Amino acid sequence: MRYFFLAFCVILMASCDKTPKINHNRASELRVGKWHVTSGTLTLRKPNGLDTTLNYMDWIPTCHKDDYIKFDSLNRGYIFPGGTTCDASQADSSAFVWQLKNGETILDLYNGFSNTFGVVETIVLPYFSDTISKSPLILDTLVGAIAAAAMTPPGVVVIDSFWKLHFDSSAVQRLDIYNATITNYSQSAFTINYAVISTYPDSTGHHTGFDVTNNIDMDPIIRPDTFHYSVTYTNF
Repeated sequence: MRYFFLAFCVILMASCDKTPKINHNRASELRVGKWHVTSGTLTLRKPNGLDTTLNYMDWIPTCHKDDYIKFDSLNRGYIFPGGTTCDASQADSSAFVWQLKNGETILDLYNGFSNTFGVVETIVLPYFSDTISKSPLILDTLVGAIAAAAMTPPGVVVIDSFWKLHFDSSAVQRLDIYNATITNYSQSAFTINYAVISTYPDSTGHHTGFDVTNNIDMDPIIRPDTFHYSVTYTNF
């Protein structure tokens, strides 16, 4: 009986000294604080068909760079404009729906999510080398080679004409993001990786027609592309 009593006291003391553990999960941690974009990359296809990776921060309009997200309960979320607004009529916040799945490794943002920005890719027709003083200049491919060869008799290739690649920032409003994988997760930051269906102008010689007067190919054919995002949000 004495040994049983001693053993019971040891078990009781051990249970009293043991600090209770609180089980945190990503859903509850996301609901704490404010999250804003601090870095990221955007990979897309150039007119020559090759992929290029851009700094995502360069394509976020200045008035949106301080926007932040709050993850609320019941899977509701809100985007706030921060201190800099784009115009006086901008709403104080906009709502969206979010959910975690697959062991909290996948994030969905939908039904009003609009905190994604993209790139509009265009080619200026044509770009002549005698204006090379203009900057920035990206030479992509010769103009007229394919079309000139197809003429009867073969035409003259204009060797001093080039396409000029041009990028513009574009807000992707009301974009539903599904199955974004979460990487580099902590209570202070996380990265989401997702894809968006888009297009790119093909400048490899396949165009919509030929300008006989100027001996150049017409607008490039628009082909399907997939933009790949890797965006980091930080808590502040």
